[in-house]
Amino acid sequence: MGAPRSDAFGMVGHRLVGKYDVVEAIAETTFSVIYRAEHRVWKRPVAIKAFKARMFGDRARGELLDSFVREGALLLDLSERCAAICQARDIGSTVTAQGEWVPFMVLEWLEGESLETMLQRERADAKPPRTMVEALDLLEPIAHALSLAHERGIAHLDVKPGNVLVLADAARDFGRCKLLDFGISKVVGDARVDDEGFVARAFTPEYGAPEQFVRALGGTGPRTDVFALALILVEVLAGREALHGHGVADLRDRACDPIERPTPRTLGVPVTAEVDGVFARALAVCPQDRFTDVSAFWSALKRADEVRAPDPRDQSNVPIALLRKRGPARRRWLVPAVAAVSAAVAVVALQKRGVSPAAWAQRWSFGSVSAIVAPGQSVAPHPP
Repeated sequence: MGAPRSDAFGMVGHRLVGKYDVVEAIAETTFSVIYRAEHRVWKRPVAIKAFKARMFGDRARGELLDSFVREGALLLDLSERCAAICQARDIGSTVTAQGEWVPFMVLEWLEGESLETMLQRERADAKPPRTMVEALDLLEPIAHALSLAHERGIAHLDVKPGNVLVLADAARDFGRCKLLDFGISKVVGDARVDDEGFVARAFTPEYGAPEQFVRALGGTGPRTDVFALALILVEVLAGREALHGHGVADLRDRACDPIERPTPRTLGVPVTAEVDGVFARALAVCPQDRFTDVSAFWSALKRADEVRAPDPRDQSNVPIALLRKRGPARRRWLVPAVAAVSAAVAVVALQKRGVSPAAWAQRWSFGSVSAIVAPGQSVAPHPP
């Protein structure tokens, strides 16, 4: 989510479709402006995501709105099945005071901050990057949300830290996150062409997969989300962006470089070869060389992390010593002395019962008797 901006659509202070009182502009992105509003009947806060549609003609506007309705229904269905997906509440369009047509989505209001903001703040505070276990715990809800969507053949296509919201109570709830903007990239489609001649589709170049830059590599889909989620994980582990460059062309070249892939080891993160190999597959240039979906990627990553080399700082698996510390020197004679006295008592008892100690010893050495017997008594052998 971008930095707070002015009210680009002039919506603050107005009521949308007779239901939503717009309170303030929260942030602005390339394709939208986010507002905080209140439902006039329920008096509950909601988020209004208003989309920039200046480039669409009259005919395209109807098609765009129909697409938003379909994607809104899809988002509602997914969010009902998975709590990690931001819920859709309503959809519609309005005409601003300046005569501009604006389609919008009404979403649940969430308290928290984007993963992008959180990571930037932590880097500014010189906080050390997360461990693999911590990174997996943090992004587990996002992986679950994407896995659910991929099972139904649906891809997000703009997975990035700015579309991951870390809820305000995440510190006590193991880093609960919500995934935002499901389906928006498919609706907006080809929106503009930048100064370098690249079609700027609704994805973020810093987290774009090679096929989003170069269509000849193949179509987008769940494998595109695998690439983006892997980049986010690398960033969380390394404490810096996995892909960085000056402009779209530079980012495209880095994303498509077959030699230097942005795996953890490439960025100096000490992971095992097994873990780095999983990342290498998830970040392959060719989509067909990656995991088929996020579920397969996440499962492989967890299996690889389980066989990681033990951390010498981790004392949880150190075996407990089985030998006790020796007692004072004056007590060391106690055990052999007791044994000697016991042996003497046993010899006297055998002699009183008429048993030769030598014969008893011979029988015991062969392990053929289970008890001491007097002459004339039967002997019970050990069972085989």
